[in-house]
Amino acid sequence: MTWTTEAWLREALGALKRTLDVDARTKNEMVQFLLDEGFWDKEKLSTWESAIAKFNSCLNPNKSEFFKVGELWALSKRFGRHELFLAMAADLGYEVRRLPTEERQQELLEQLAYLQVQHGEALERISTQLAQLQAAPHAPPALPIIPGQRHHFSTQEWPYGTGSSVVARDGCP
Repeated sequence: MTWTTEAWLREALGALKRTLDVDARTKNEMVQFLLDEGFWDKEKLSTWESAIAKFNSCLNPNKSEFFKVGELWALSKRFGRHELFLAMAADLGYEVRRLPTEERQQELLEQLAYLQVQHGEALERISTQLAQLQAAPHAPPALPIIPGQRHHFSTQEWPYGTGSSVVARDGCP
């Protein structure tokens, strides 16, 4: 079974062109957006004409240049051109419904409130740990490091002879 038929490719290219087929002023704004947001390297595209040529080349299926997913996503979001996204959703069997502004705003406010609670809890936890660390009389004593010595935790081979384990050596019952 072939997934990418000629008809599918034509529809995909058509959706891409419908997304980016804009008037000259908007195309210039799109190119400037790609440059300003760092999607395209200003140094490599030294002239405005080369940037416009790249944009046009990315729309040509016979050229080796193409838009990256991030570029298309950013352009769709910034310029409200969602035709490619809608064609992809339809092809994949999804129904798309744009959330009303109020509903989207409410979702964002809920996310913000949730993250503020999480942030507050993290700040409290870290502040408590920092206060405990600063209130400690001194750091626990470090065990001596003896080059070439294997670490023994509960053997009679402990070189200091004060007990058969670290617990007994440190005076714990």
